[in-house]
Amino acid sequence: MDIAGVDMREKIDHAISKWELDQVDVVYEHLEKGVFSAESKKFGPVILKIDRRRQQLEAEYKMLERLSGHYSCKAYDFDAEAGLLLEERIIPGTILRREASLKKRIQVFLQIFQEIHISVDSGVTYLDWLEQICKYCTSHQAAEEMASRAHSFCVEMFGKYPDRVLLHGDLHHDNLLLRTDGSYAMIDPKGVVGPAVMDLPRFILNELDTAHACPDRQHMEEVILLLSEQSGYPESDVRKLFYMETVLANVWCMEDGEEMNWQELDLADILLRQE
Repeated sequence: MDIAGVDMREKIDHAISKWELDQVDVVYEHLEKGVFSAESKKFGPVILKIDRRRQQLEAEYKMLERLSGHYSCKAYDFDAEAGLLLEERIIPGTILRREASLKKRIQVFLQIFQEIHISVDSGVTYLDWLEQICKYCTSHQAAEEMASRAHSFCVEMFGKYPDRVLLHGDLHHDNLLLRTDGSYAMIDPKGVVGPAVMDLPRFILNELDTAHACPDRQHMEEVILLLSEQSGYPESDVRKLFYMETVLANVWCMEDGEEMNWQELDLADILLRQE
């Protein structure tokens, strides 16, 4: 059945039939993509993902399949033709953001970080992402200089660290979920390629949004220092990566029609100058 051109409802119905799903509830839904929780007769609690950008679903599936549920949710099946991905639903699924202790948040993050990276030879890279935002920013003068600087830091890291692995690409508090046994599992990997160090900065950026932290310079200095000490990566590199990620995230927001967060960008610049 060729369902590439059909609407979301028909895709959901196709998934229900294909995987014998029940109790399908919306987690997120948009014209182009959707995420749904459900129960499967074969797999139990599941997450169904639907996305017209099938390359992203395929990259996620391949990374999860290779990890086989170790430190991640399990990938059960992928329908490339329809743009459907079926995954394990983590129970209870409490996000790491709810953890009050910064030291515990970093401990959990680094446990996952140190175990999920798989060596690869090719694929879309983190550097490709930075090159794309540089092209976009040529018509946005306010962001062009920042994007160029962020790109230069990415080039530097790709030159300094020779490892090439499948990266999560969005490894932060809301993509690390608690299991019933007290361990955490990651979800929603992007499967982008680069040195492992590139998976550090998104976590740092999201420390600005935790309910337990004041998003100020002192807190972010502590985050950077602890991550550097415990990961073994030089503090100067961690600061550059935080600047890079802050610019990348804000340019993506601008592409989506949102305002750039100049408070975040100014803080990233201040922290960079402390190296």
